Formats: sequence, C-alpha cells, structure tokens
Amino acid sequence: MSTTLISALGSLTNSNISMVMLLVKATIILLVAIGITMSMQRASAGARHLVWLVTVAALLLVPALTAWAPIRLRMLPAEASPTLAVAPASATQLSLSASDGKGNDIVVSAPNTIGGAGLASGSIEKPTGFSVMGGISLLLLIWAAVLVVITGSLGYAALVVRRIVNRARPLDSEDWLTPLWEVSDRLALDEPPRLLRSEDAKMPFACGLFTPTIVLPAECDGWSLDRRRAVLLHELAHVRRHDLVGHTMGRLACAVYWFHPLVWTAAKQLRSESERACDDLALSCGARATDYAEHLLDIVTSVRRDATPSVALAMARRKEFEGRMLAILDPELRHSSPSRRQSAALIGSLALISIVVGAAAPARRAQETPANAAGSPLAQQGAVQNPVEKQYPDSREIIDGSKAHTNMQTRSSLTEQVSEHMSSAMRTAVSTAVSTAVSSAVSSAAAITTPSGLRQLLSQQDTQKSGKDDERPALLAKILATESSANLRRIAAWGLADYAEKPVAAEALATALRRDSDPSVREMAAWALADANRSSSAAVDALIAALRGDANIRVREIAAWSLGNVGGRSSAVADALAAALSDPNVGIRKRAAWALGNADLRQAPPALIALLRDRDPEIRELAAWGLYQIEDPASIPALDAALRSETDKSLQIAYIKALAAVGEKSVDALKGLLESKDPEIKSIAVRALAGGHATGPWPWPWPEPRPFPE
Repeated sequence: MSTTLISALGSLTNSNISMVMLLVKATIILLVAIGITMSMQRASAGARHLVWLVTVAALLLVPALTAWAPIRLRMLPAEASPTLAVAPASATQLSLSASDGKGNDIVVSAPNTIGGAGLASGSIEKPTGFSVMGGISLLLLIWAAVLVVITGSLGYAALVVRRIVNRARPLDSEDWLTPLWEVSDRLALDEPPRLLRSEDAKMPFACGLFTPTIVLPAECDGWSLDRRRAVLLHELAHVRRHDLVGHTMGRLACAVYWFHPLVWTAAKQLRSESERACDDLALSCGARATDYAEHLLDIVTSVRRDATPSVALAMARRKEFEGRMLAILDPELRHSSPSRRQSAALIGSLALISIVVGAAAPARRAQETPANAAGSPLAQQGAVQNPVEKQYPDSREIIDGSKAHTNMQTRSSLTEQVSEHMSSAMRTAVSTAVSTAVSSAVSSAAAITTPSGLRQLLSQQDTQKSGKDDERPALLAKILATESSANLRRIAAWGLADYAEKPVAAEALATALRRDSDPSVREMAAWALADANRSSSAAVDALIAALRGDANIRVREIAAWSLGNVGGRSSAVADALAAALSDPNVGIRKRAAWALGNADLRQAPPALIALLRDRDPEIRELAAWGLYQIEDPASIPALDAALRSETDKSLQIAYIKALAAVGEKSVDALKGLLESKDPEIKSIAVRALAGGHATGPWPWPWPEPRPFPE
C-alpha cells in the first residue's frame, strides 16, 4: 500500500504541481480583490473598476510570472532518497566475485530474488491500471476542449460585430456631428470615433479595439438632442476609458479559467463597474442625473430582447439596470473618477500583491541526513550485502585515480548555490522592472487624460525619433499665411492648435485672426489660440480685438471662449469679457460668463453678478457657476436675492452651491433654508453649511465643442 502511494505521488511531475499552484494563486488573487472591493463600497465606480481590471490582468500574467521569475517557497516534502535494503539472515544469498585488477578479489552478496520474497521495502513497483498521469492528461484535454469552444464563440461574436459594422451606414449629418464633436471635446478625445446607424442593432453599443466605433439602432432617428447627447456621453466614455480592452481581457480570463466560478464573478464585476464608471463620467460632464436616468430607462424598456454580441459593450442590460439606476440617483455616492494618486496607489499595491503571489513557486525542503549515515555498522553491513549500495568506479577513476564522483557532487552543490543567487538577483531585477513599468504606465495614462498631455507625449516621442525640431509648425504657418484656398487655410489653423504654445504658431494664428478675409478661417484661428501660452501677448491681444470688433458673431463667440482658456488673471482679459456680458447676442454673453468663471479671477466683475437677473435661465446658471468658481464674498447679497426670487429648483441648488463656495460669510444666507419643506433643498443647505465642497462636484459647463475640418 505504501509503495503504491509513493509511486502515485512520484508521478506528479513539477508541471502538474505548477498547474495546481496556478489555481491556488488565481484563487488568492481573486479573494484579495473581493476583499478590497467590499471595503470600497462607498468609493467611486472607477476605483473599483480599476481593482478588477488589475485583477483580471494579473490572472492572465500569473503563468508568465511563475515561469519567468519564481520566488521559491520550500514547502514540499524533501525528495526521497534510495533506501538501503538489508536482507534477512535466513534469506538465500547470491555471491558475486570480481577482481579489481591488482590481484585482489571482491565478493559482494545480494539477496536471491528467484522464488523468494523479491526486493525489500525500498523497491519500486510500477502502478497498474489507470495511472495518475493518464487522469491529468484527460483533465487537460477537457480543459483545452472547453477553451476552444469559448474562444470560438468569442471569434464568432467578433464576426457578427464586423458584419453589423459593415452593413451599417455612417451618421454624418450636422445634427449628429455637432453633438459628437461636442461630447468628444468634453471627454478630451483627440479624434471622435466612427458613428454608425444599423438596422441590425437593438441597443447602442461600442466596439472596435483598434478602430473605436459607436453603433446606434435605427430608432435613433427619432431621438431628441438631449437623448443623443446622453447616449454619446455614455458610449464615448467607454472609448475614453478604453473599456473595450478590459472587457476583452475579462472574456479571455473566463476562457482560460472557465472552471473557476470566481473568475466569472470578476469578469461580471469588471463589466458592471465599467458601466457605472461611464455613468459617473457622463454625470461629471454635465448630464443631469434625473434626465440621464430617464433616457437610460426608456432605451432599456424599449428593447425586449437584446442580441448585442458578447464582445461589444451594450449601453445597458436588464439584469444590471436596477443597480445602475440606484447608483445614478443616489446623491450619497461619489460620481467622480479616481485621482492620479489614487490610481497609482491602487495599481501599485495590486501589482505588488499579484507579482508576489504569481511569482511564488513551491520547492522541496532540504534533504535531511538519515541517522544511520555512512560509517554506522548498519550502513557498513548494507554496503556489503546490497549491490545497490555498492558504487563501482568507472574506468577513468580506475585508470587515473581521479575523484570524479566527488567532483561532480561539488559541482552540483556549487551549481545549486549559484542558481539560488541567480534566482534572487532575477527576482530583484524583475521587481524593479515591473515597478518601473507600472510607474511609467501610470504616468503615461495620467499624461493622456488631457489633449495637451497627449500632445506633449507625442511631441517628446517625435523629438526622440527624429532628433531634430519639428518643421510642421513653420510649414502650416506658411500655408495659413499664403494659401489661396480658404478650406486649406482652415485646416492649417486647425493643425496649428497642437503647436499654439510655440511663437511661430501663435503669431501665425493671431495674424490670421486679425486679417484673414474668410470668417471660417478666423473662427478656427480663434479656437486654436485657446491652447496658446498665457504669456503670449500676440495671442491675447488678437483674441481681445476679435471679441470687441470682429464683424462675425461666431468668431466673437469663439474668441470669448478662448480667452477663458488662455487669459488667466489678466486685467485686460477680465475687462474685455466683462464688457461682452452686455452684448445683445445671447451666445456671446454665455461664453463670456463661462470664460470669466474659468479665468481664475479673485474678484467677480459686477457685470457677472448682474447676470443673475438675466432673463435666460441658462445664462443665470452660468453666472452662478462663474461665481462658484471665483468665490467672491461680494456676490453673497446678489446670490441671496436671486435664491429668494428664483422658482426653478435646479437654479436654486446652483445658487446654494455658489453660496457654499464662499465659506463662512454665507451662513446668514443659508440659515433660512434649514426650515425649507423641500427635503432636497434642506439637504443641500446642510451640506453647504458643512463645507464649501460638501455639496458635491459641479459639472463643468462646456459651451464650445471642438471644431473639426471638413
């Protein structure tokens, strides 16, 4: 019985043990992720999604970590050494004689195995019947078969998506391109994705790892502008967050670990948190929670049977809809994305845990020397009686008298020590390399969260590759100044936005804004100057001149918007924007109010405070937002008066937030709200008294979409 058990354990090779350890490691990583996310229930969905994303990536990297840089843990039993068989005295002995070449005879005795009891307990018996290796091979075959089936279904789903995309038609009319560009600009996307309409789609979905594409159902023709913006905000948020990459990784993890229920749970949570994170991003970009939830509800209820392929990201699924609705409408939950520091901390800690767990490899304990070692009477007797113990020297030892066996043992010991040192050095190198890679990835991901950061990154890469200054700004500036085609000049101005901080680009754009005869070129030049350096007097002076005197209203609107991005605390900029607040055109007043709130002023212009009495409710809200940004105590009486006379509840909340931002000087204006019969007003008033930012984030109004050349 004991020999059968030993032989069965011996058949478990290192690869089989590694397979078991992979399962154990995956379970440990998943349990850690579950514990972390359970402690983050009040955190943002983006933070929890990051936990599950790193977890799924770690599951796919565990085999490579184990094979690449193992951290050996001596937890397995020591390797069994051959046992010495001592024949009983009554057993029949076989005598063998030989000569050592010097005239001396060597006599060795061995137990007779013919008709006797066979070898002693140290003998190895070959297991009969179905071996352990055969069972493991069968399990591997089953695993591979299911893996092929799952990956085949994913491949088929990808083909279905491709067929839908190929049969769809692009939505390139102005009523779709305008909200597409606006939302792309809000989400800091350098290029908007493809927007398609398909008769085969029932639910809006995002697809395409390398070519992001948004597919909308045929019902989108009857959608209102607000619904179009809400849907595009959610779907483009998937593109902005690269959720398709995480979704694909989750599907692959399920294919590899299809037998592990916690992996399916992780993939489900990854998708669920990505949807909630996109909802949070849509809300932070200006969508109202109630309106957004209503659009989501109408879309879900209008689709009875969703047939969106599994490789795509549908806007909503019935099974997860209830939780998303509660999260959208819950004012207690955080709807902000994790900061760079939080993301770096999460990625770093989870990566460290995954590396340690993934790289751990079981090793055998050091072999202990048996009590009856060489030199004992029992060992000596066994050396005479057991032919296995007798070690005959090879011909080289007999001829040369060398100690080859001893030298080989010494070399083996040295090799083992060197291997341990190399393993330790490799682990250190791997840890350093992974930490550096993680830090670089975090910094790169943080850099591309804004268009300017991505432009800076691309500029560094171009400089490293070429080793010389980029000639494109000078070429585009020349085209803008000399080209006869207005369309080409407009494209050149659009391209110069990436180089607006350079003097050659800023001067060319400023000249075009002052002198170009085509309004569309002046409009694009004004927009491109929004990225100019604040110290560029040419850019600021040209924008101020355009705001005050350009004949085209659209150019003046863009000039006001650009001054809000580039002006800073300049008194000349503040005066020009304050003067524009009395412009008869509503669009100019809106953009001027927004620009003043974005100009980082310390004192609110009286003209901005006076906008609280404007007839247009959107202008009043922009004025409240601007005062919220400036935090000037001088605005308290006007905000208090506007709050008492306002009947629009959303504007009342806007005034309360603006009062809360001022600080303790607004307490008298807020005390009366504590007796309000409206629970929402009372709640926001209590939050306002608790602190300037306790009322929650105020979505940044974005009145100007990024223009794209046709």
